[in-house]
Amino acid sequence: MGSSLRSPRIYLVSQALRACSSSLRRLGVLVGGASLLAPVAAAPARAQRPTAPDSARSADSLGRRRPVMLPTVRTEAPRPERRLFETKPNVSALSVTSRELTSAPRFFAEADVLRSLQLMPGVEARNDYTAGMNVRGGEADQNLVLLDGYPVYNPFHFGGLFGTFIDPAVSRVDMLTGGFPAPYGGRLSSVLNVRSAEDDRHGLHGTSEVSLVASTLSLGGALGSGGSWLVAGRRTYADQAINLVKKNAFPYHFFDLETHVAHTLPGGLRLAVTGYGGDDLLHFESTTEGERQDVLWGNRVVGATLSKAFLGVPRLLGDSAVIEQRVSQSRFDLDAKISGGGFSMGSTVRDVRAAGSMSAYSTDHTHSIGYEVAGQRLAYAVNYPVPLFPPDSLEQRVRSVSAYVDELWRLTPSLLVEGGVRYDGLSGTHSSTLLPRLSVKYFLNQNLALTAAVGEYAQWIRSMAREDIPLRPVDYWIGSDSLTPMSRARHYVIGMERWVTPSRTFRVEAFYKRYSQLLEPNPFDDPQRADDEFLPVTGWSTGADLLLRQFESGRFGGWIAYTYTLNSRTDANGYRFFPSQDRRHDVNLVGSWRFPRYTVAARFNLATGTPYTRILGEFRRFRYNPFTEGYTSQSNVPELQFLAGPHNGERLPISQRLDISVTHNFVPARLTVTPYLSIMNLYNAHNVFGYAFDYTATPPTRISLPQLPIFPTIGLSMSW
Repeated sequence: MGSSLRSPRIYLVSQALRACSSSLRRLGVLVGGASLLAPVAAAPARAQRPTAPDSARSADSLGRRRPVMLPTVRTEAPRPERRLFETKPNVSALSVTSRELTSAPRFFAEADVLRSLQLMPGVEARNDYTAGMNVRGGEADQNLVLLDGYPVYNPFHFGGLFGTFIDPAVSRVDMLTGGFPAPYGGRLSSVLNVRSAEDDRHGLHGTSEVSLVASTLSLGGALGSGGSWLVAGRRTYADQAINLVKKNAFPYHFFDLETHVAHTLPGGLRLAVTGYGGDDLLHFESTTEGERQDVLWGNRVVGATLSKAFLGVPRLLGDSAVIEQRVSQSRFDLDAKISGGGFSMGSTVRDVRAAGSMSAYSTDHTHSIGYEVAGQRLAYAVNYPVPLFPPDSLEQRVRSVSAYVDELWRLTPSLLVEGGVRYDGLSGTHSSTLLPRLSVKYFLNQNLALTAAVGEYAQWIRSMAREDIPLRPVDYWIGSDSLTPMSRARHYVIGMERWVTPSRTFRVEAFYKRYSQLLEPNPFDDPQRADDEFLPVTGWSTGADLLLRQFESGRFGGWIAYTYTLNSRTDANGYRFFPSQDRRHDVNLVGSWRFPRYTVAARFNLATGTPYTRILGEFRRFRYNPFTEGYTSQSNVPELQFLAGPHNGERLPISQRLDISVTHNFVPARLTVTPYLSIMNLYNAHNVFGYAFDYTATPPTRISLPQLPIFPTIGLSMSW
């Protein structure tokens, strides 16, 4: 062995290795004080030494040293919010992951996407009984709600208490509360896109949850080498539990079913398909009068997206491009028959659309063009007028064509500019409009930026539901025609965003929205006329909101959200009033603390009251019947009439509430089991959502209608 090492060839190799090692040392290529090539370079020299003792022979008898422990290297990818901060103006944008949604205390034992968004700045709810949202002073029907880009018209269950989205099927929620760019249209206030979860882990994975209200099950996994599948379902079973005590005491339940499949096809095509279906069912027969009560409420959404990415596109376009094509169908049905059909009401929406886009990308420029063709069939019918429902019956067909161009430029390392224009046109109405949009971001440094946006927006599908009624059980959609023009709004937004740490951000924005051709339902609508469903209204909304947010990077995550809003509307007679969603101050404190085995979450809300119209008195109106020469009512029953004060001249008191939840995590084998305790309105605060007035008593009385009281619940969640 020794003679072979002294051969000329081995000697030259040894000298070359020593020279390389010496050069690398001079370049500073050292790990833990030792050269990376030191073991290799020193091997020939050790071979010429006398034989080592047995105790050391295991270490270097073959010319090897014991392994050297290298220092730990930790790599963290930037958060999606950080990437958006650096690459887009991102004005009035909110993004919440499913983990953050579930960290907030549950509403009625259910993790609800819409309820969680009401805890963010600029997003408010009238009361506890509605999942509808008023965004920066806008009406509840001015929000475009999407599931993977496909529209959902009534994204909540009957009565508005629960949202339709199944929590385990949600990956993240993206929301634009103002100043949104040209690819989005059809609404005046906000855009909400719920993105389905995609689990590409091999094998079968899922979650199961049981609470006092509902049971949820989701299953998913990888689909081949380039895709995933997901199926999720939820059903309430309060009807089954109460039926064990008393038959048909609570004959109501709802269910949701969602599926999402994504797969890479040959040729680099990417296909994603989403389907959702949900129904509310109420069926029972009165034992005293034998009258049957039936309510059917259902949502259906199915859509498909086909996309392909291209490299090596013409230099004029950029470095790469993505082409996308979408088709979808959305449906909503409401069929209610009360008292054996004595009162019946129906509402249907059929929406079919096709849309496409092409985006070209380069280092400092993104160019996007797109189109959308949509058709809606809307119908509404009621056989008897009641205060909560409009008295008309109508049927419409609406067809729209939209196109847009959007340009994103990085003009300098400190300046981002996004500008575009959108065209929206309605067939058969000679109604069309061009809507310019512009947003700017200027970086003062790498963590601090100023933002601004201005844009024009139009809406031609709106609801007939009255905004000034505190309960909003359903939206009854109607389209623009020759009698009802498009509603218009202009947004102005200015703000500042700062990343305090890699996991903590602060944002403050001021906004102003000017409304023109805004329409509100006519409370004195004549069912015999087809041109008095709405009254023209103008107005504005202004205010500011701020968000201090701690992303979950350790033990704590949460946010502080504050919104100040001032609304004004002016009716056709020139009377100025505050709309019913005019909530001046709204504060939400949300936090979750994760310990090795426990997670504690809390939410505190403090909000000033919304306006309402005070009832000053009541009287019974009689009609003169010339045949009997006496006074009577049309139905032989005296009709109660009210004397109202100034429109929205009073305000409800301040409301405040504390919700908490505690979960315990343990992992037996490969199953994660999480029991939880959730308490809504922990100290049973008495909050008011409205008043009822009784002038038959002496003296007259005012009865406060309470919001939800304390509600404790327990549940169990499992995942694998």
